[in-house]
Amino acid sequence: MTFSPLPLLKGAIWTVGAFGAGQAIRLVTNVILARLLAPELFGIMQIVYSLRTGVELVSDVGVGQNIIYNKNANDPDFYNTAWSLQLIRGIVLWLAFCTATVPVAEFYRTSILVFIMPIAALAFVLFGFASISRFLLQKRMKYNTLTAFEIGVTFVSSVTPVIFAYFSPTIWALVFGTLAGATTAMIVSHFLLPDVRHKFFVSTQYAVQIMSFGKWIFISSIVYFLSTNFDRLYLAKAIPLQLLGVYGIARTLSELLSTLVQRLGNNVIFPFVASHSQIARTELHAQLAPIRIKFLLIAGLGFSLFAATADLVIDILYDQRYHAASWMLPILIIGAWFAIMSNINESSLLGLGKPHYSVFGNSAKFGFLLIGLTLSVVRYGVLGAVVVVALGDFCRYVPIFIGQTRERFSFGKQDLLATLAVFGLIGLWEFLRFTLGFGTSFDGLPPEFAAVFGMLNWQRGVL
Repeated sequence: MTFSPLPLLKGAIWTVGAFGAGQAIRLVTNVILARLLAPELFGIMQIVYSLRTGVELVSDVGVGQNIIYNKNANDPDFYNTAWSLQLIRGIVLWLAFCTATVPVAEFYRTSILVFIMPIAALAFVLFGFASISRFLLQKRMKYNTLTAFEIGVTFVSSVTPVIFAYFSPTIWALVFGTLAGATTAMIVSHFLLPDVRHKFFVSTQYAVQIMSFGKWIFISSIVYFLSTNFDRLYLAKAIPLQLLGVYGIARTLSELLSTLVQRLGNNVIFPFVASHSQIARTELHAQLAPIRIKFLLIAGLGFSLFAATADLVIDILYDQRYHAASWMLPILIIGAWFAIMSNINESSLLGLGKPHYSVFGNSAKFGFLLIGLTLSVVRYGVLGAVVVVALGDFCRYVPIFIGQTRERFSFGKQDLLATLAVFGLIGLWEFLRFTLGFGTSFDGLPPEFAAVFGMLNWQRGVL
């Protein structure tokens, strides 16, 4: 049995287009907000966003993944059950977040969190009321509608805080901007599919199916949160909020391409593999392999260019208060290559109905961060944290690769070839930069890190 690569290609084009447009909007917004607002405000919001993401992931039972994977997803009883569970969860999360405000504010010694957290947490309720049509669009591979929806929500959620910040350059510009995006998503989501209308209904049979498949999603989400947000939460206690805001900008920019690949995995690879899971794995593997290697090499070319020039983006777009991010960014980007490969491999395993390998991968990453950050920050400060975070996704990649091997669905040779190509290209672009008189991406590194590489040209100050 063969399948046409056209759905994959179409889904990839729409997803990349939506992501590119969304990131362009976010980048412009981020630069404007960085000029209007003080760095410590971004540091405070790093705490709020990380905690909100954590509470959301800790309670995740995989409603979206269930809709994409389950053959009964188009049954009104099923998607109404899924929506009802989502709504209940949203309200419970808001109440839990409100309860935690005082202890969190005291822990981080930031009293304004008492007022910010309950209002920011209203996003839980808004997302709870949102239609699950967006997941059905993924399942039905209607990427054009999904793309228009995502770009529209991104535009509103990005432009609104700029407007607020212009008239009132305070923390509330970021808070209300987030809520504006959540409100837009909630309202518009109910008009995406005319054949989907929600009512509160819970089918015991379908609820059991959702919870059964979602148990691994639940565990995976907890570990995923810890592995992706532990650095932000730990550093929020260990370093000044102003420096945390600078680190947050570098971290966000370093995740651009890995987030794109994660979205491709969720929107394209996962539903595609799930819809073809009845094919023998050896045959499915053989037909995916040539498409996969082409994608990796193309992605690797763009990735290498980004890694070799990202520091220039910081120096050009951001003012002096944020220039410390220019030495953090290249290190974080290089580490993100393993996040890209992990995201691709994770999505294919999820499509095969094997979500538990994500738990193992994220557990390995979290364990490494837990030990590495607590040891490195004490001795090397933010420099040590950046290096440890960059190495984290390699630890995540290894268990996922082992899982692919056990499921006879691994692409180890492709991953090795692509990795060698990426690092070779990074070296080439760095050499060309240096030859043309633009230095290298690593010229701004702290002297103690520079000594490791034996480099001499460390003239730009940091921190």
